[in-house]
Parts: sequence; structure tokens; C-alpha cells
Amino acid sequence: MHTHKFDEMLILVVIIVLDLALGTFPFGSNFSNIGGFTSGFLLGFVILTRRQHHWLNLNKSNTSQKQESYQYALRIISFVLLSVGLVGGGVLFFKGVDLNDYCSWCHYITCAPPSCKPGYISCEDYQIGNKLNVTCLNNGRSGVFSLSNRNPDEQAEELCYRLCGK
Repeated sequence: MHTHKFDEMLILVVIIVLDLALGTFPFGSNFSNIGGFTSGFLLGFVILTRRQHHWLNLNKSNTSQKQESYQYALRIISFVLLSVGLVGGGVLFFKGVDLNDYCSWCHYITCAPPSCKPGYISCEDYQIGNKLNVTCLNNGRSGVFSLSNRNPDEQAEELCYRLCGK
């Protein structure tokens, strides 16, 4: 059905690599990219393993669409894996389980190189009047602080260290 199979496969690989690269930027998550890819892959086996091209064989007398036993097995295995993954992921999500506590290398999947360094902290801050709102991007803690007469940049850096626990 596909005339340029290599080109189409190359495009898919480039899209996958770009998605994984974008997942390393702040506020991105490669876990969602990997989960979506895996779910789509398994769902493809569940839905699309049936032969869809019976119209190509219209001139032949035998147009039955019998499925091979491996296709049934792929559908069942994919459906079970997809169901277990979705239900298990939902349960872990609603229980608030952080799987990074159980996986020592998983943080490398979702961080850009500078933020992967141990001890690296990053904060976002903005000022409204004499109030400074600082949010630690490492742990999500935030606070609103009154500014003193000191340099606001120095004070924001000090508050960032305090919020991030360094």
C-alpha cells in the first residue's frame, strides 16, 4: 500500500526524535511522550491488525478476511498491556506516587543537560510592586516575599536557594 516505505519510516523516526528532544526542555515531559508513543503503538495493534485491504482483492473469488493466529495473539497481548498500563498509571497518579523515588536514573529522561547536574537549581520569579513571587522549578515550592532595599536580583537568588532547600 505504501510506495515510499523508507521515506515514511524516516519521517516517523525524525518525529519521534524531535518529540523526545522537546521533552527535555523545562516544563516538558518525556514520560508523557513515551507513554503516548507506547499507548499508540499498542492501540495500533488492537485496532489495526485486521486486514483492511479487502477492496484490493475484489476480483478474486475468495475475499474472506481470516485473521492469522498471531494477529489474535497480538491483539490480546496489546489490549492487556494497554489496559494494565492505563489502569496502573491512573492508580499511581491518583495515589500521588512519584516513581522517580524508585528509579535513580529516570530524571535523565526529562532534563536538559544543564539541569541534570546535581545541585543545579532553577527558579522563576516576578515582581509586583514591592512583592517578589519566587517559584523553585526543581520542587514546585513558591512564596511571596517583601522586597527590602537590597538588589532585587540578589534577593531573588537568595530566596530561590531557600525555597529549593539548598
